[in-house]
Formats: sequence, C-alpha cells, structure tokens
Amino acid sequence: MKKKLFTHTKTPLNFLSVFKTAIYALILLITQSLATIIMCARSIWPDFEYEQIIANANINTSNIDLLNFSPEIKYYIIGGIILYLLLINLCSNRAMLKLSGIFVLAFIWQLRIIPYYYYKNTHTDLYEKYYQVPEISATDFPTQKRNLLLIYLESMEANFQDKELYEKNLIPQLSALAKNSQHIENYHKLYGTNYTKAALVAGLCGIPYIPPTTKLESIHNHLKNLTCISDILNNNGYETWFAKSADHKFAYTDLFYKSHGYRNIIDGSTLTQNLTKQEIAQNKSSYGGLSDKLLFSHILNLFQTQQIQEPFLFTMFTVDTHVPGTVLPYNCKKIFGNVRDNILCSDKVVTDFINEFKQTPYWENTSIVILGDHPMFKPLSVHSDKDYKRTIYNVFLNLPNKLKINPKKAYTALDLAPSYLEILGINLPNQSFGLGRSIFSDTPSLITHKDYNIKTAVRQKSQVYQDFSKTTIPQFYPYELGAEINNNNIKTYTQYSETVLNYIFINNLGLKLSSSPTKDLEMELTLNAMLSSDPCLTIKLNTEVLDEIELEKKSGPQTIKVILPKERISTPDLNLEFINNNFRSAVSQSINIQKLVIKEIQ
Repeated sequence: MKKKLFTHTKTPLNFLSVFKTAIYALILLITQSLATIIMCARSIWPDFEYEQIIANANINTSNIDLLNFSPEIKYYIIGGIILYLLLINLCSNRAMLKLSGIFVLAFIWQLRIIPYYYYKNTHTDLYEKYYQVPEISATDFPTQKRNLLLIYLESMEANFQDKELYEKNLIPQLSALAKNSQHIENYHKLYGTNYTKAALVAGLCGIPYIPPTTKLESIHNHLKNLTCISDILNNNGYETWFAKSADHKFAYTDLFYKSHGYRNIIDGSTLTQNLTKQEIAQNKSSYGGLSDKLLFSHILNLFQTQQIQEPFLFTMFTVDTHVPGTVLPYNCKKIFGNVRDNILCSDKVVTDFINEFKQTPYWENTSIVILGDHPMFKPLSVHSDKDYKRTIYNVFLNLPNKLKINPKKAYTALDLAPSYLEILGINLPNQSFGLGRSIFSDTPSLITHKDYNIKTAVRQKSQVYQDFSKTTIPQFYPYELGAEINNNNIKTYTQYSETVLNYIFINNLGLKLSSSPTKDLEMELTLNAMLSSDPCLTIKLNTEVLDEIELEKKSGPQTIKVILPKERISTPDLNLEFINNNFRSAVSQSINIQKLVIKEIQ
C-alpha cells in the first residue's frame, strides 16, 4: 500500500482560543494606541506636564483640526497602524500581553504621572520663606495714577528676529522696537508659568499656576483667596479690562479673571457682534479664535473714541501665532506656507496698533509691556546649525524715567508682578510681590537662589498655596420657610452666580432661618443641569454630603425632593452646595434653579 506524502486532517475550530487571541489583540490595540498618542503628543509639546492636562481638561476640540495640528500626527497614525498589523500577525498571545505591559509603562512614563504624584506628596517651605504680598493702600499710589497696558503675544520668542535661523527676520518691527527701548534678555522657563493661563497667573499674582485636583467643586474656588495686581488696582479706582478672542473658558481662564477684579471683558462674541457670517469666517484664526487684526481694531477704536476711563489696567492676549499656525488670517501674506507667516503678520499688526495708540490722548500717561506669554511648545524648524537660546520676546515702553532695567539680570515670569506695580509708581516694600522680585531692583530673582532649588520647590505641596483656594466663610441671607427661590430672585441668596442666556447658574445657597428647626425639613427643587454621560447631582448641607441624586438623561427641568434631617441642622444657618458632576466647564458644574422651596414636614 502506497503511503500518502501529505495527509490532511481537519482541526476543529477552538472558539475559546480564538476568543482569547481576540481579547489579547484588543488589549494590545488599546495600549499601543495610548503609547502612540503620548509619543506623538511628546513630539509636538516636548515640555508638557501632567498638570497641564488637568488644567486644560475643558478644551473644545471641535475648533481644532487635529489632523492638521502638526505634520507628525498623520505619520504617527500611519506608523501605529502598520506596527499593530505586524504585531498581531507575528506575536503569540503571551508576547502580545508582554508588549501591552511595555506600552502601558511607556504611556505612564511619558505622561509624567510618577513625578506628578511624587511632588504632590512632598512638601516645601518656599512660600513660608519667600512669599510676600504687602498691604497696599491708596496712600501707596502716586497722586497721578498711571495706566498699564499688557499685551501678551502668543508663543512669541525673541530669537524669531534671527534671519540665520529662519531665513528671514520674522519680527523686524518688534525687534526694532525692543532695540530702541528697555527689555530683558535672560529669561528662564519655570514650571507653572510656561503656558497661557499660567503666564497670566504668574504675571498678575507672582506665583506659579498649579491646576486644581479633579475634585470638581474645587474649580469654583481655585486661587480665589489669592491677592493679585488686578485685585489691588480694581480696589483702588482702576478700570480693568481683559481681552482675548479665543475661548475664555479654556483652562477656566474666565473663572480666574472674574474672581480677580476684571470688570470689562472683550471676547469672541464682543468682536463678532456686528459682523456677518461671511466676515466671521474671514476672521477665523488659530485655536478657534478670531484674527488679532480684528481684536486690535476693536480695542484701538475704544481708545480713539475715549471709551476707556483712566486710570486703567488693560490685559490682552493674541492668538494668531498659536501652533500649529495652519490658519492664516485674511490680512496676512503667504510667504513660507507655515507658522512663520503668522509671526510676520503678528509683527505688523502689533506695531501698527502701537503706532496708532501713540496718537491717542492716553499715550503720555500709559506704560505698555509687550511680551511673549511663553516660548512655543515645540521649537520652530531652523535652517542653520547655529546654536541659539529660546527666550520670550519682551519690551517695556514709556516707562517712568526713574526705572531702569538691567537687561542681563536673570528673571522668570514671577518677577513681572512686582515690576508691573513699580511701573505704576506704587510704593512696594522690598520691591517684592508674591515670589517675584522686581526687574528694576538689585534683589536677585529666586531662580538664581544658591541655597534653594525653586525649580523643584514650585512643584511641591504647600499649605500656603492650598490656603489660596480654601473655602471662604459662606454668607447667609434671611429666608422664611415656604418662600420660593427661583431664577428671578436667586442672586439674593448666593455669593456666586453665572448668567447664561438669561438663566442663572449657581453652586451655593446661604440661607438664614429665623430659628433652628424643630422638625425635619423637605426641600423641593426644580432645576436645569448640563448633562454628562452619567449625570449625578451631589447636594451638601453645611459642608457634609446630604444626598447624591442620579439625574435623568433628558433636557429640560427636573424636580427632586430631599429631606434635611433636624439632627443635621444645629444652627439656623443652612449652607447648601450643589455640585453637578459634569466637568467640561465651570457653568456646567453648577445648576439653574427654576424653583426651590424648603418647608417643615408636618
């Protein structure tokens, strides 16, 4: 009998084996995707920290073309897909599991979660030793109060003037402005100061910006007890303005400036009030903002028509040069086909504004500071082997005669805060404010402290810093049981409120009863809330959780009833807190109360 050279046996399909392989392949897909995303993010923003993710948790990605955000993204996507297909074809189940573990470790390491938790669990005495906020009263101001105009230029670096690096001086007019005016060269990046929101806090308050934890209720009160320049000026007769065409809710910037003395706000809705849809589309700019030309034109008109009262503090932020710079405003020339065009355009728009402002009656009594809010997250591609230093562009215009800058003195963004006060002629003991030391003084910046590593200390836990966000003592307002609280009268009973489309959102009510209740109380509440995927409303009574209520996933008002046990009410004061678990913005953490009635249970 002849033997068969090949035999064919039909192996039954092992469902369990196939299922296990599919699970391992899915785990590999998820972990490799995370590793690919973090590696891509690290290539775009080499210096980003885990805290910045917390700070920017409410970013509106609908305004960002992610595929065009940076050229690297599409290569990472394509490379990730090819690598995944190779791995699932070449690797066993065990190998896929090991690779998944490696990808998870790479993700954690590159996300810098480990340093974050290390610093959050180590303490510093930096603030106890060096934090200074002197008591500034009306007598510390000069008789003739001076105006201050702060112009923060998005990602503007001083080296952009080097034509050897970029084939052209990208800021010819700004560099000429700096050459003929006072400026600083020795800038040092410092944690908590190197992105837009952080630059705002550092410059106004003299401390780094450390984002709040993910406990949602903390966002409302974050840094609320901090004393900033805008608070001091607002309390001493200054008219305060904040202007930015990009989203003010990004990184909760709106919450910060509203709780620190800014009273006049210019945003995208202000700029587009009288524009057609076509004109709005024409003025589109980077990062979901509107063109700097539109912003500067609006502000210049306010000055030319003398609609701004003196003395004033005017703070503004540009956006055209925000990476990736793929949106070129209509008024800009296309030369390079990348963000260098935006920088060239910004150079002209800013200096044109300065030249026009000099013709207004405000110029003589106004000092102007123009500076980059931070270096670009990723260095621009250079066209030379030349070594260069990355530092922010800055220039100080129309300073009082007695103020002289040592351009070689080392400084950080923290040192701007006392410098701004000195520009205004305010009597500042020790020429210090917060952790900042004035650039006009001989006192060294803390960045050069020989016995103290400020770069480490600003990341560590500090009780003083925590106290900046400590819950303030609530105020209580007279309330009669059975009375109705609604959208029309709710401001009578709360310290914090936010109005959106005529609906008032709140997160706290302070009610003072005529006497301590002798019976349990019932609260009937009809509310509107912005809903997340798993909506839940936490209600606190006198800082302790009273109830957690699952909300219905539907739009429109919802009515709930909650018992307030008399054992939980030891005084006539009822501090009620309402915390919506939606974390996309400050408003969505609050609720709109259409009707609230508290009465005794008979």
